[in-house]
Order: sequence, then C-alpha cells, then structure tokens
Amino acid sequence: MRHLYVQGKEVDGAGINASFAVHQDVDGRATDVALGWSVALGSPFTFVTSLEDEYKSDIFGERGILLGAVHGVVESLFRCYTENGMAEDAAYKNTVECIMGIILKTISTKGMLAVYKSLNDEGKKEFEAAYSASFYPSMDVLYECYEDVASGNEIHSVVLAGRRFSEKEGLPAFPMGKIDKTHMWKVGEKVCESRPAGDLGPLHPFL
Repeated sequence: MRHLYVQGKEVDGAGINASFAVHQDVDGRATDVALGWSVALGSPFTFVTSLEDEYKSDIFGERGILLGAVHGVVESLFRCYTENGMAEDAAYKNTVECIMGIILKTISTKGMLAVYKSLNDEGKKEFEAAYSASFYPSMDVLYECYEDVASGNEIHSVVLAGRRFSEKEGLPAFPMGKIDKTHMWKVGEKVCESRPAGDLGPLHPFL
C-alpha cells in the first residue's frame, strides 16, 4: 500500500485514493489534519465519506468483488475452459494466474484501459465481445448485492449463517469447507510449484 501511495505522489493519478470522515471535530482542525495525512501519503485524490457510506462500500466490495466475484469467475471459467478442451494447467494460468498476475499488476499501476491497449487486434475483439456480453448481467447481480448490503439483509444473513458453525459437543455443527480443496486449487498447487520467478502469467482477453 505504501508503495502505491508513493507512486501516486510521483505519478499523477496512479496511486491509491484516500477517504476521510469527521465525526467529531473538537478544535475545527480535523479536516485539515486528515487532508494533511492524505497529501503526505501521496494519495492522488481524497474524498470525504461517512461511516455509513464506508460500511456499504466495503461490505459490498467484499461480497461483490473480493470474496465473491473473483472466486466465482475463476472457478466457473476454469470449468468452462477445461470442458471445452483446454489443459488444466493452462486453464489455471488463464484464470487465477491471469487475474492475480498481469491483470492486477497492470490495473494497479496503469489502469483498466492499459489492459485493453496491451492486446493485439484479435484480442481486443475478444475483449469487447466478452465485455459487452457480461456487463449488464453482472450489473444486475451487483445491484442486487448492493441493495442487500444497504438494507442490512446481507449482515443479517451472515449472523444467521454463523449459527451453522456454532460448536456442538466441541465440534462445529456444519464445518466450513476450505477453498483450497476444490479441484482447481489442487491443479494450482502444481502450477505454482513450476512457475518461474517473476512470471505474471498470460493475459487472456476473454477473462
């Protein structure tokens, strides 16, 4: 994070944005102090927020992107690729390694448009077709996810789900499974063992 903040200081707009909220301002300097910290960190853009807004955006981001979408995308595409003849190691590289490697690196340092521009003409056409086909269905799902978070239904469901993991005679009633037990992650263990140092993986335009 610090590296990206410094990058934002040196390269206009390429760092990590910052947000701040003032709930109690005793001496009238709270906003100035917060902005001072943001400038010192090298954040290229700073915006005001509130605890409610942060709660909604953070929980939505975790459910809709970090913990939900990314895993769902790589699992479903891994199965799609292998069912259509792609070798398992190649399917892992073109899903997990692609997102966590070259795509993440490019977006975090140069932005989303740079991913598109790095593709050849054929790759750009494949990117455009996949983007156009997935945009509105994805937006519908994410709207529903955000509404669940904003209404409190999401947290309510988490609280209720927690009861399934409450201990009964010293053991969880319904133990939570581990993500690395799926077939895709087992394939990934072998791929990671043979990955050359510094290899960011391939850039699959469809993904």
